[in-house]
Amino acid sequence: MVRLKPVARAALKRKAFEKPIADYLAGLIDWDNPTLTPVKKLVRVLLRAEQDETCPYCQRLIIPERRNMTEHIEHYLDKSHEEYRKFGFIATNLVLACPGCNIVKGTRDLVVEGKAKPLYLSIAEAPFRWPHPYFDDMTACVRKDPGPVYSAVPGSGREAEAQQMIGDLKLDTIEHAEGRHGRLVAEQSRLWREVNALLKPNTPASRAQMWPLLERLETIARELN
Repeated sequence: MVRLKPVARAALKRKAFEKPIADYLAGLIDWDNPTLTPVKKLVRVLLRAEQDETCPYCQRLIIPERRNMTEHIEHYLDKSHEEYRKFGFIATNLVLACPGCNIVKGTRDLVVEGKAKPLYLSIAEAPFRWPHPYFDDMTACVRKDPGPVYSAVPGSGREAEAQQMIGDLKLDTIEHAEGRHGRLVAEQSRLWREVNALLKPNTPASRAQMWPLLERLETIARELN
């Protein structure tokens, strides 16, 4: 995954979102308040396209079934820390993460220990404890080989940060890989059942519904291989 572009920046400045975002930043509402649902939904759509439905941390497909349960708006500097609440709707602090990476990352602080907390989230504040999806090219920092097997890329200038992320997210454990494989196989089986059901009527409408499913199956096949 190349360095991400902050595609949500313009959307976050929409007039319709000014009040709910301001209320959140002021601590008047929490992240789950329904007034924030429209802005979060739009951010998900924009990030999904920008990231090509791929988690920036593990570089693997985000399984889309029941999207709100399986893709998370993840804050690189976690919003649970009061000093990072101001970054709750900063485009360069928002990514879509798979549930595994989001849960394991938890609320850990990615600012280097002993370093002053950033006033602004910009490339000038880097490096952080992990490579940053907007300030670093993640695939230039972390290599994912078949298996998957993760390693820091020599010469990237972020070797220590890459190794820290691999270890923190447990990307090098067998359990992580096996769980991922099982979920993809389950989705693959479900999609084939839907394709077979659409083959029976064999109408223009059913064939049109089939193409997105076949494209998804092709993506999963590449991931499993």
